Amino acid sequence: MADAAQVEIEEANVPVEESPQPKSSRRKLILVAAALLLLLGASGGVAWYLMEDSNEAPEVQGSKGKAAPKAREKGPEKSRKPSVFLNLETFTVNLQSETGERFLQTTIVFELTDDKTADAIKAQMPVIRSRLLLLFSSKSPGELNTPQGKEQLAEEIIAEARKHFSSKPPEQALLQVHFNSFVIQ
Repeated sequence: MADAAQVEIEEANVPVEESPQPKSSRRKLILVAAALLLLLGASGGVAWYLMEDSNEAPEVQGSKGKAAPKAREKGPEKSRKPSVFLNLETFTVNLQSETGERFLQTTIVFELTDDKTADAIKAQMPVIRSRLLLLFSSKSPGELNTPQGKEQLAEEIIAEARKHFSSKPPEQALLQVHFNSFVIQ
């Protein structure tokens, strides 16, 4: 029995070798860390590019070939208030057509500088809607089917709307006209 106890003690004194960590887990950790650093660097670069791009608006050619003013100028104009949008009710009109009855159904939105201008336009809305209905009904489907025709119509809408309010100089108050829907049948 003494021999059995001695064998047990000898076995207990045998140092247990620790198995080394597999090298693949260290490699995975390094790859994950590198991927995260690469992702952070790429997202920072994209954010920087977008911030730089938004500060420099390109010059856009107007429909008459003249260079339009830049949308955002550096300096005092940079802190311009956000635009105010005024949705107009849907217009449905008969178009001038030689091949039968053709209709235009469109919804437009005015982009304005401020609420004061929106209130001025709302006060004149019956007159503006009437003038726009006459404008739309004077058009033919062929004139309105092209992108250039729609751009020309937008310019004509701006000209008509600017005639009927005077809260600010017209070029500054009514910025743009946007079409939310445009259907010709």
